Amino acid sequence: MAERAEQEALAARLGVFALELTVESGTDLTPAFRRLRLTGPGLATLPALPGHDLMVSVDPTRPSLRRRYTIRRLDAAACAVDLHVALHGGGPGMEWAKSARPGDPVDAIGPRGKVTLDPEAEWHLFIGDDSFCPAALVMAEAVPADQLVLLALEVGDEADVVEHAIRADVTGPGWLFRKERAPGEDSPLPAALAALALPEGTGHAYVGGEFRVVAALRTQLLARGLAEERINAKPYWRKGRENAANGEPERS
Repeated sequence: MAERAEQEALAARLGVFALELTVESGTDLTPAFRRLRLTGPGLATLPALPGHDLMVSVDPTRPSLRRRYTIRRLDAAACAVDLHVALHGGGPGMEWAKSARPGDPVDAIGPRGKVTLDPEAEWHLFIGDDSFCPAALVMAEAVPADQLVLLALEVGDEADVVEHAIRADVTGPGWLFRKERAPGEDSPLPAALAALALPEGTGHAYVGGEFRVVAALRTQLLARGLAEERINAKPYWRKGRENAANGEPERS
């Protein structure tokens, strides 16, 4: 009861919902991504936008240990939500995703997140690593068909490419492969951005992934003239450090 009260108090403080969910299924999409489908009556009216996430308790022995996962698909009629979890790093979130079984209870808080599509943009750049792929793809799929999507997403190799349903025209390098390199090590993303021609008109860049790589990409975009308010740069993890209990990477 104390744990539930703490969950509800945190949700109220954040202005979101405390959700009691159940694992319906877990499916390996690729060697790098696992889809978890969660169900619960609170999902019927969840006010989620593309890019929003759920903050999930990932260790029943430590309920305050949470990780944040993008809502890849919300089926309000079925009271179901799909989360796609990147399987790298060996942290508690990855272990939870791999071990979750149908019927397992899941406490979640959401919807969370400030990064959603810029309604004023004419083109949208999504650039980041595995951890950013679910958010990048769900937002890219929401871009209107008459706009342009620039895509640069880093994964391990060809087997890790995830299917998507983007309606807009897509340009850019698309999928980038680090092969034998570890995530966050000598990322191909800065070089890919340097070689990418940015279109004319009003654009918006959405950047996500490892802490230092995200910072480098943001610096590149500013140097190329993209206004600060047209860049959302969100680190999802930091090489060599476990994320804090709230799921965010340590900043210091």
